[in-house]
Amino acid sequence: MSQRNRFPGTRLAILVVLLLSACSIALAKEGIPLGKAEHLFDLDKGPDGPLSLPSDIAIAKDNRIYVVDGGHHRVLAYGPEGDYLFTIGKRGRAKGEFMGPLGIGVDNAGLVYVADKDNHRVQVFDRDGAYKFDFGIRGKNAKPGSPIDVAVSSKTGLIFVTENTQHRILVFDTDGTLLGGWGKEGVQRKQFRYPGTLIVRDGNVYIVDILNTVVKIFDERGQYQYKVGEWGVLPGQFYRPKGVAVDSHGWIYVTDSYMDVVEVFNSKYEFTHVLASGDQKHKFFAPAGIAVDSRDRLYVAEMLGNKVSVFKLR
Repeated sequence: MSQRNRFPGTRLAILVVLLLSACSIALAKEGIPLGKAEHLFDLDKGPDGPLSLPSDIAIAKDNRIYVVDGGHHRVLAYGPEGDYLFTIGKRGRAKGEFMGPLGIGVDNAGLVYVADKDNHRVQVFDRDGAYKFDFGIRGKNAKPGSPIDVAVSSKTGLIFVTENTQHRILVFDTDGTLLGGWGKEGVQRKQFRYPGTLIVRDGNVYIVDILNTVVKIFDERGQYQYKVGEWGVLPGQFYRPKGVAVDSHGWIYVTDSYMDVVEVFNSKYEFTHVLASGDQKHKFFAPAGIAVDSRDRLYVAEMLGNKVSVFKLR
């Protein structure tokens, strides 16, 4: 092996450190735009102890909170003020059980949809956690797929799933029948590199395109609309985006699990600020899934913090 190609990982690490150092100096001079949010409480306990690697949150219309407690292969339900209600599932492959669940969504009727990644399916439960039905996710070459997240349109009832082996968005009817989808691996507008969290709001589908380091916005037919962010470590840029949410004013919230921040963009897709506590940017621990409820409360799943942090935005 040539000396030139012997340590590519080391060279990349050095470049990243230099980039971060240069950006830190620039930010120290110019300052980071901060937007204050009031911390209300944390969800960090289940029925039998601390959460483990929580990855995503979904909020029902009545503000009931559902958290994917991934390290324990289950979903926990809480009341609007954070009181524990019940548990859905456990580790396993039977109906109503999970293996590596990641993403979660809730529809208008209160049904709960869970991306059961390592069981290669989406499972559906009623609002009280009773199993309803499931549908399988196929990936590349018709092999079992890897569903990462699931979201349901409030307008059409269509179910949208991010699937990683094909780098594709799959679209299902209300009964789990596959209708089609869009995307493939790549860097173009309608291509993805490991699509992750997605949400559907007002006829638009917001998709975190993780390795392309942007949030892409499509209509429900798969027509490209716009993008938010770009690669980098400056405000308005992403290094490893993971979660996306939209509030009642159309403002967009994006977690960056490498930079440990939540960045905020207005309804015109312009960067406005980083979420702050007091006079400092709020330090999260590997933030992933994120959600906003009808009261404009923001929920951030901190995977390495083993908790969900809850804030009042306005």
